[in-house]
Amino acid sequence: MKILAFDCSSKTMAAALAEDETVVASAFQDENRKHAPYLMPMIEELLEKVGWKPKDLHLIAVTAGPGSFTGLRIGVSTAKGFADTLDIPMVSLPSLDVLAGSFWDEKTIVVPMLDARKHQVYAAVFDNRRGEMKKIMADTPISPLEELSPFLKYYQDILFVGDAVPGWKQQLIDCYGNRARFVDHEQNGIHGESLIAIAAKKSPKDFVSDIAPIYLRGVDAKAKFLNARFFPLQEGDIEELMEVERGAFSSPWSEGMFRDELHNHFSEYWIIRTDGKLTAYGGFWHIGKECHVTNIAVHPDYRHLGQGTLMVQHLIARAQAVGAAAITLEVRVSNEQAIRIYHRAGFREEGIRPRYYNDNGEDAMVMWLRFPEDEKEKPWS
Repeated sequence: MKILAFDCSSKTMAAALAEDETVVASAFQDENRKHAPYLMPMIEELLEKVGWKPKDLHLIAVTAGPGSFTGLRIGVSTAKGFADTLDIPMVSLPSLDVLAGSFWDEKTIVVPMLDARKHQVYAAVFDNRRGEMKKIMADTPISPLEELSPFLKYYQDILFVGDAVPGWKQQLIDCYGNRARFVDHEQNGIHGESLIAIAAKKSPKDFVSDIAPIYLRGVDAKAKFLNARFFPLQEGDIEELMEVERGAFSSPWSEGMFRDELHNHFSEYWIIRTDGKLTAYGGFWHIGKECHVTNIAVHPDYRHLGQGTLMVQHLIARAQAVGAAAITLEVRVSNEQAIRIYHRAGFREEGIRPRYYNDNGEDAMVMWLRFPEDEKEKPWS
């Protein structure tokens, strides 16, 4: 299968041709946001170099985001032009996954960051300490200092990569100290070899006839997510937390129950504030070598903005930080959206508790995430 893959999601631009998983030609251009005049000449030069014609191609792969709005539109439009003209399928590549994939040989925490402007970056967090490049924080528009730090607080070695890194480098050093590592400037972009490595592993079920750019940040209600920050739950937060609790559950906890949790030395609770408003919370009990998630809830006005996913990932990171061997939870069997979030975070079903919920007698799915022994880290000092 002959593959053409390219990327216009950031300041850099890349393209590659491959026969199955073998790259036969690639090109890279640094520091250029004006992709439109240069993408097609780059592709044409690669085709000429290997003696292929466009009609020889079997699959088009393109990064669909997150990234530069203009760059994504150029890339996706070009991919559609090839696919429609040649009547061949396309496949969408997540920009941050491709960027992180360039660093398979780095057995560490990898944080790809693309410039999002407005004092933010598009970032994800990958755990590659076991050579598996496991995503432990979903793609998010975020501040790499205040908002990303809860996820990175307890990791000793963090590799920051991407076109946003040079502009943030000194602040990252100030924030993370000698735990932060960086690569040479020319390695901060997406390269053709990484594009092909991910595109070639896609199965036919991933092939599509249409792709839309992935915009994590826009002018709609999703912009409310941009100023979200984590804080430990305090007694003064409880009255406001109850608005989230009552909007999320048919049998909500009382204020007194939350106040009791603050004095329970087994429990740990966190909230998310968005532009100062309490918009989500979550907590667990840490008993022995296990953490048991007790509650996770998002304010009704802030659902579908990624805050539930962020809270789950934060609780996982906290469970690892306190030395737990595993984290578990129960979820209603009908709550498909929550189950999808937990699956993406690595939880797996290990049982059913019949008629677990008092309000309607619904069954609960029991899910577990177990940490390999060498993935648990002690707090740094």
